[in-house]
Amino acid sequence: MRKSILKITALVILITVISFGAFSQNFEGSIEFKKETMADTTTYIYFVKGNNVKIDEIGSRSHRVEGTFLIDLEAKTMKSLNHDRKLYMEQTTPSTPPMKGTCTVKKGTATKTLQGYKCTEYLVTNTEEETIITYYLADGKFSFFQKLLHILNRREKPSIYFLQIQDVNNMFPMMSFSTDLKGKENGRLEVTKITSKIVDPSMFEIPKGYVKFEK
Repeated sequence: MRKSILKITALVILITVISFGAFSQNFEGSIEFKKETMADTTTYIYFVKGNNVKIDEIGSRSHRVEGTFLIDLEAKTMKSLNHDRKLYMEQTTPSTPPMKGTCTVKKGTATKTLQGYKCTEYLVTNTEEETIITYYLADGKFSFFQKLLHILNRREKPSIYFLQIQDVNNMFPMMSFSTDLKGKENGRLEVTKITSKIVDPSMFEIPKGYVKFEK
């Protein structure tokens, strides 16, 4: 009887350790990055906790949060917040954005250490769209990112091209830049700050006083 109890106790401990290990593999915290185009620079902040992601967009001129998305990766739902009017709206995933031609993916040989993470180079080329996007991907615990891109379904090439890369389920682009086939750069995304921390669950709730917008 005593041996049976010890076996059960050992099994419970093992399951707990495995569960904690699996949980600890996932990133929780905030990721701040900037998007530079030929016309403008915009800052975004991701707040990540489990299957919840909050995205704040910081205006380049106002320097304040101009829009927010709340995404549930498990339920595959998202809400947008209008802070000026204190409204929120249910958002549906957009249709798959079009892409001409096909992308060729190549894992490069270059590496960079960005924000304390060792990053590996990946190049995605689409000759018909005359575009090459170079990514520097950090590995290990960013399993939320691909799920997020599928829900957002953004039309920007850095998002579309990233989803053409295979076997990068736990990776996150600490930097990417887009060039034409001659090497002229026309856009860049770069993480400027990443903080691993416990995120308050209330951040993913609709703020008090906000009213649902009905079309």
